[in-house]
Amino acid sequence: MYKKSLLPLTLVLLVSTFAKADNVTEQVKVGYFNSMEVLGSSKSGQKASKEMEEKRVGFATELKALEDAYVAKVKDVQAKASTLSVAAREKAEAEILRMKRELESKAKEYEEEFKLTARQAQERLSRDLSDSVYEVGRKDGYDVMVDVASGRSYVINPDKVNSSASIVASMDGKHAKNAQPGQKTT
Repeated sequence: MYKKSLLPLTLVLLVSTFAKADNVTEQVKVGYFNSMEVLGSSKSGQKASKEMEEKRVGFATELKALEDAYVAKVKDVQAKASTLSVAAREKAEAEILRMKRELESKAKEYEEEFKLTARQAQERLSRDLSDSVYEVGRKDGYDVMVDVASGRSYVINPDKVNSSASIVASMDGKHAKNAQPGQKTT
């Protein structure tokens, strides 16, 4: 709610700033969108979300099976501990330790694989989103597109909104003003 009430003010300030920059008298056309809504509504975003959920459920199921086998083995060995020979008990304890290490190793492996898959999906969606923002911005005649979810701005028409020359002139003016009398300004 707070972001939405600030958006019109921000856009007005942005447009007026760009309109004054470098003596540009033409109005800057600013569009906005919500990347969270776009990604949640788009087929590619929904597909990526579904794939990640399926992967998470698959990993969770496999880990649960390993954990259940480990817990069952521990309970079995505890129940039979008094009847096992020393050699049989040591063998069972070694098997329990192996199962525990396998469970921990798989959990770490799955976590790393899940993070990698999520990062790759995020990068792919980010590229698709950026490409689409520029495509729509150019097609609809926007100079700047603003993502209200992240605050990121996409400059579609950099020649129209570039204020670099004015900023350099302002900085040079301040530098000259701050120079000591008799000191050369470079």
